[in-house]
Amino acid sequence: MFNFSAINTHQLLNKINENILIANEDYEIVFINDSAMKLLAQIGPYVGINDPAEFIGRNLGEFHGSRQQNILAGGNFPHSASITLFNKFSAEIMVDRLTNNEGIESGFILTWKDVTEFEETLEENRKQLHILDMPVIPLSVDSAVLVPVMGKLTEERLELLGEKILSHSAQQGNQYVIFDFTGVSDELDAPIAFRLQQVINALKLMGVQSIYVGIRPEMAKSIVLNGLLVDVPTFNTFVHGIRYVWKETGFQLVNISE
Repeated sequence: MFNFSAINTHQLLNKINENILIANEDYEIVFINDSAMKLLAQIGPYVGINDPAEFIGRNLGEFHGSRQQNILAGGNFPHSASITLFNKFSAEIMVDRLTNNEGIESGFILTWKDVTEFEETLEENRKQLHILDMPVIPLSVDSAVLVPVMGKLTEERLELLGEKILSHSAQQGNQYVIFDFTGVSDELDAPIAFRLQQVINALKLMGVQSIYVGIRPEMAKSIVLNGLLVDVPTFNTFVHGIRYVWKETGFQLVNISE
């Protein structure tokens, strides 16, 4: 028969592929398994600790905000939470009570699932989706492109759009960028307008003229009510916008009869 009592507890905890920390009744860390040691070796430099073993004796409160510390003090276990340390490390943690053989509470066990890489992957995927949802479309005039802007405008989306269109204009030598707002029905507030104007100004410095088409009534009213400046050519539809580009570049639409 297998004898569990003959197994060394430390050895058992070190064999588990989870980050495990054990603390006493005063929330002071008394044990860190091998997996958690590797994680703390990455986190340690952010708090001036180069040897993860030096976390022994530190208080669990250093890994929690005031809300989590109140939960620990209130005895609501098991307790799970999502935390972010130093705006870099993301983790899912679980804290539970430990009792001795007599059933007396004697400490806490904390399991720490590092999800930093997962969060970074999600963030990268979000960026890629933002890039895909605002494509840069070449037009019949080689020097002009169309950027359909759809959905809710956010500062993050406009920042990514700016990076994309500036890079594209530098590589392809664009002279005109037509921003089509037909798919935007939201109002345009001051922070979003400021971010959009930054993109327009950067394009202007590169010798690229921006053109707005398809501004919806809601967006137009918010621009006026907020006193926002629109210092680019604006047209009701894309057709009117592309005709403006044709005129500026010397192109014209000719009806060829058979």
